[in-house]
Amino acid sequence: MQPDGFAGRIGRRRDESQPYFAPRPAARSGSPNIVILYMDDMGWSDPGCFGSEIDTPNLHTLAAEGLRFNHYTSHPICSPARAALLTGRNAHAVGTGWLANNHSGYPGYSGEIPLQAPTLPETLRAAGYATFMVGKWHNTPAIDVTPAGNKRSWPVQRGFERFHGILEGETSFFFPAFLRDDNQVIPIDQYPPDYYTTDAWTDQGMRFVRELRASSAEKPFLLYLAFNAVHAPLQVHAADIAKYHGRYDAGWGALRAERHARQIAMGLIPPGTALPASDPRVPDWDATDPADRPMLARHMEVYAAMLDRVDQNIGRLLAFLDEIGERENTIILFSSDNGGTDGGGPLGMYNNARRSALWPMISAPRGPSRSTPPAGARCRTRPSPPTRPIPAAAGGGCPSWSPGRHASRMAARCATSSCM
Repeated sequence: MQPDGFAGRIGRRRDESQPYFAPRPAARSGSPNIVILYMDDMGWSDPGCFGSEIDTPNLHTLAAEGLRFNHYTSHPICSPARAALLTGRNAHAVGTGWLANNHSGYPGYSGEIPLQAPTLPETLRAAGYATFMVGKWHNTPAIDVTPAGNKRSWPVQRGFERFHGILEGETSFFFPAFLRDDNQVIPIDQYPPDYYTTDAWTDQGMRFVRELRASSAEKPFLLYLAFNAVHAPLQVHAADIAKYHGRYDAGWGALRAERHARQIAMGLIPPGTALPASDPRVPDWDATDPADRPMLARHMEVYAAMLDRVDQNIGRLLAFLDEIGERENTIILFSSDNGGTDGGGPLGMYNNARRSALWPMISAPRGPSRSTPPAGARCRTRPSPPTRPIPAAAGGGCPSWSPGRHASRMAARCATSSCM
């Protein structure tokens, strides 16, 4: 009796037998690589190619070479948007109607993508792709993110052959806690003085691709580079912050008007579109306490510098794809999980963990790392509610495509897959 799946022949002797080697999945020749650059809590107008004053020349290049979407929608909070991106389905249908770490005990809100819902990396791996992820995951229930937890919802178990990053929703940019390689916590007691997660995620993503190309010149890859920028805590190198010193001293009211005018000039919104009323929770800049304005401007300077740093790393990644000769055969999607957030309270706060512990939030003068106040979100969105509402199919994403030779075929398909 032949074993199941064996198409050869087993005789009494070797010369009476015939070996069989089952075919392995292989992508069609010339299949494009796919790179997803995913931001965290970034507003629709933040990149320069969407009306911002922030220097993002590499995103501008992607936009000029590809497509910009001006009516893209996404689940307006972290885990649901990521679940929708990874599955192409409404997040409630894949168990992620709210943050993965807030399991409510009800269907649709477990924070765990069911095994019956195939993910993008699972589908592509079955089609012969190599699948890599670096950065922030945030699609595993809190009870399972520890070494003792069930790993069925970890990245490697959901289709990624390699993973380097964090499982939870936020961490220090300079000293990330519980950094993982695949399923293992990396034992790190001290990071290098110049360590920064945005740089490290990009380095690791390029390393995965180099390792692949060392053994296969043609196998296509999926690289999901999920930055934890520009999520709290607001942290970036001092040299990046210095570039924006003084740029936001005029306040967020002037900034909104300037971005709105640029969006009209760019054709992103129709001529004559009125700037909508701002969030009533946020005072006009002139009504703020003058003593707070340097701190509030500093929030915006640091935030801008964080996005600038992401753009620098996107430039490094594009140069790498040019170096290996694969940029023209790579589909690149740049997007964000949701729009700007008001998670830091009226003036920002030092320690976001206080909120999770139900302790009073502390607002204090300028410091090295903060969470974003509502005013920051006020400046960063399109003409629609400026901060994210309860999860539903409502706005917040900011995608930009650089599709190489595959523009029309892929843009429409992927534009819908992550926002249903």
